[in-house]
Parts: sequence; structure tokens; C-alpha cells
Amino acid sequence: MKRLPLGSVCTLAICFGFILQVAAAQTPITNASTASVDQQAVAVLQQSVTAMGATVPSDSTATGTITTVAGSLTESGTITILTRGTDQTSEQIQTPHGSTVVYSQGQASNVSGSATAPISMELTQTSQCPYFPLPLLTSALNNPDTAYKYIGVESLNGASVQHIRIWNTYASLPQMQALSEFTVADLWLDAASYVPLRLSYTHRGAGGSEPRIEMDVFYSNYRNMGGAFYPLSIQKSFNGTPSVTITIQQVTFNTGLTNLDFPVQ
Repeated sequence: MKRLPLGSVCTLAICFGFILQVAAAQTPITNASTASVDQQAVAVLQQSVTAMGATVPSDSTATGTITTVAGSLTESGTITILTRGTDQTSEQIQTPHGSTVVYSQGQASNVSGSATAPISMELTQTSQCPYFPLPLLTSALNNPDTAYKYIGVESLNGASVQHIRIWNTYASLPQMQALSEFTVADLWLDAASYVPLRLSYTHRGAGGSEPRIEMDVFYSNYRNMGGAFYPLSIQKSFNGTPSVTITIQQVTFNTGLTNLDFPVQ
């Protein structure tokens, strides 16, 4: 099996904006730039946000451990995840080949030391960190351009789940509608508690023949960390291969993070 450079793996493992593309094996969106409001899907998403605490903290800081696997190379270290509001995130991976990705209000950058390098607009669509689902899903609900589709009740690892699909149509921004195909996300929510158990999307840096990497994020061990539920166990797979394991050890809210904590170029 061809081994990806670990730097690339860490970059892929990092953040993704809520706005993601559906996996190739799933039903495609016929016209991604067309707004479609499925009220059943909206109601399920609203229940999920309510179940996780309803109100998004002004900011959050989560720290924990991370293990990344790239072929035969395994690295362990620490991770720091920052959020501010519903549209700013920072994921800082401290391993031998770790890196930092920052997403802020529709822009994203890789940060290394004092150097900040912008990420392509296509890749930016999947650069908002997914590891704290509450601001992620609230961002979707607050965006009038979000489209929704209720897929149905399914089974996931023995649990009954409700499967919905969301994407950003960019209906109010015609000049951005070419990016809509990069913004589809599939969510599986626990049918009893409504917390997200899985998020799937396609990571792609450009259109055309640019390689597609199917990403799956699995959430478990949700805990009330002071008014908001945070998943303390997170796993991420690339093309079906488990590649990232995160264990959150501490979460704090409303500590006064500012725009300076989310530098983008």
C-alpha cells in the first residue's frame, strides 16, 4: 500500500468546514446550487443542536491526546482545538509531523510558526474543524443558503440513527456557486439522544481530476462540560482506513479568545 507523507496526512486530518462534499458512493446532488429545505431534516438538526446545549459558547478550548497512522508510521502527541462563535476554528496538532489549520469566516490557512499560508477556496470548504459539533451544526442552521435532505432511519454500529444530508447552495452568492459541490456533508444522529455519531464528506483541493479522499469522523463519549455536550472520543478515517484517534481531556468555555487566535491570510 502506498504510504502518504505524514505531513499530508496531518493536513488531511485537520479541520474541515461544516461545508463538505458527499462521498462518491452516496447519492449525488443533482443541482447543488438549488436550495432545498426538507423540513423533516431541519427538525432533526434542530433537535440535535438542542440536545447538545442549544446555545453556542462564545469560544471553546479543548485539549487532549492524538495518535495518527500513515501506513506503517504511527505518531502520538497532543492536540488543541479552539472555536469562536460558529465560524472560527483552529486545530493545532503537536506531533513530529504535526501542523495547524485555522478557519475564519470563510477563509482558511495553514500555520507553521510565524508563517501563514492560504488554503485554496475548494479546500477551504472542508477546513472548519468538525470535532465540536454544536457550533458546526448551528452554523449550518443559521445559514439561509443551507439545503437539507432527510435520508431516513438506519443502523450504525448497532445503534438506530437518523441520516440527513446538508450542503451550502451559495444561492445568495452566485459568484460562489461553483464551490457548492464541495460542500455536502452526511450526518448520522443517534435516534434517541440526537447527538451526532458520524459525519462523512469528501476532501478535495480542486475540481477536475483532483484526488478525492473520503473522510469519516466518528463521535462518542459525549459529556456535559459546563452547559454544552462535547464528544471526548473522536476517530477519523481516510478512505475507510482508521487514521486519527483523539481523546479529549479538558474543555473550557468563554475564556475570551479573539480574532488574533484565528490568523488567516
